[in-house]
Amino acid sequence: MPTLIPPLAQTDRHPTAAAPVTAPVPIVRLQGVSKHYEEAGERHVILHDVNLDLRAGEFTVLLGKSGSGKSTLLNLISGIDDPSAGTIWINDVPVTRLPERQRTLFRRQHVGFVFQFFNLIPTLTVQENILLTLELNNWPAAQALARVRDLMARVGLANRAHTYPDRLSGGEQQRVAIARALAANPTLILADEPTGNLDEDTGRSVLALLLELTRQTGRTLIMATHSMEVAGQANHVFRIVHGQVIEKSEK
Repeated sequence: MPTLIPPLAQTDRHPTAAAPVTAPVPIVRLQGVSKHYEEAGERHVILHDVNLDLRAGEFTVLLGKSGSGKSTLLNLISGIDDPSAGTIWINDVPVTRLPERQRTLFRRQHVGFVFQFFNLIPTLTVQENILLTLELNNWPAAQALARVRDLMARVGLANRAHTYPDRLSGGEQQRVAIARALAANPTLILADEPTGNLDEDTGRSVLALLLELTRQTGRTLIMATHSMEVAGQANHVFRIVHGQVIEKSEK
């Protein structure tokens, strides 16, 4: 019996034809995003018509003077604050269009925060501060505890599990904050001047740790800072000037 040869697949019929190349879908997309507020009958524009596409796994820096809108932009991306106009998507989810409750749940699962002033709960230990994030996301107790212990080891605080924040140095508190931000395996890490409240050497150490851990896990990191040294390590740098977001450089 002769061997049956299957018909050529569509791609085999034209072996020299190149497959179409599609650009990766951005993990964060801002379209026409503006933010303003009214005071004493006068409009104050913080951000105006911001359009950004940010790809997964990259480190983006937002540069700008104090009050330029860096923190506002992070709050808008996270869904903590509402834009005056425009839409923001994270992983193709239009977070700005979600009802408040759904937006809160989405943020818990997909966004981690690192703040300048740490924002640790003073009445909870190191372990409890990190664990709280997982409890809010309904992780099984044993799995959550194992995750927290692994993160404490990664940030060099395995021996401080039962220590309260006021017994930690600034650098140690920020290490706890980094572990907490990464705990639930979020899609996106937002960092607002994370080294701004630390001395120069400690700040470098904390930044190196944050970059190492986010890159190891393929997380997307967006950081607001005024440090050109930090900006030098980013994939993309955007400067905020008079409410406009302008790309400064790209690597």
